[in-house]
Amino acid sequence: MLHNKYFQILEKFTGNYNREIYGRQLINKTNLSQKNIALVLQDLENLSILKSKVMGKMKFYSLNLSYQSIKDILIMIELIKKTEFLSKYIKLASIFKEDSRIVGIFGSYAKETQTKFSDLDVFIVGSKTKNDYEEKGKFFDVNVSIKYFKENEFLNLLKKKNNLIKEIIEDHIVLFNTEKFVNLIWRDYYGYS
Repeated sequence: MLHNKYFQILEKFTGNYNREIYGRQLINKTNLSQKNIALVLQDLENLSILKSKVMGKMKFYSLNLSYQSIKDILIMIELIKKTEFLSKYIKLASIFKEDSRIVGIFGSYAKETQTKFSDLDVFIVGSKTKNDYEEKGKFFDVNVSIKYFKENEFLNLLKKKNNLIKEIIEDHIVLFNTEKFVNLIWRDYYGYS
């Protein structure tokens, strides 16, 4: 299992699999000290999860996309993000019980910048159901705003790198069908095989 310190670093890559990060960028984005950040980055590189390159005096880290288990690690990171989100927002956990579609949160809740007036922005890849999350949200006094995508529409928008899709990919929490979500963006957004 991934250590919490590894998770704090690796989750920064879930919004952009091509992101390059240097240690100082992470100082205010994790609760790790600068020394611990450097040690964790080195550990992750030693495990072949990250790779590095030196530019000038700075060492940049990125996902090692050729590592055979990198997609599985990304799926684990996404599941940990979901677990942390739902444990922080117990009321929302009551709304999201089970779903066979790809369902996720984006917007202010995913960025953790929401206010008491914020809608809960949800994206769903699949068909609308009769008793969807808007009604369940009202029961818990949460205004749920849903963006629906048919799967072929979602795939097209991924390939076109649509602005809404970019926003979803940059800051999201996948609640259901995490593996399918990661596989779709891996293949159709980034073009990896």
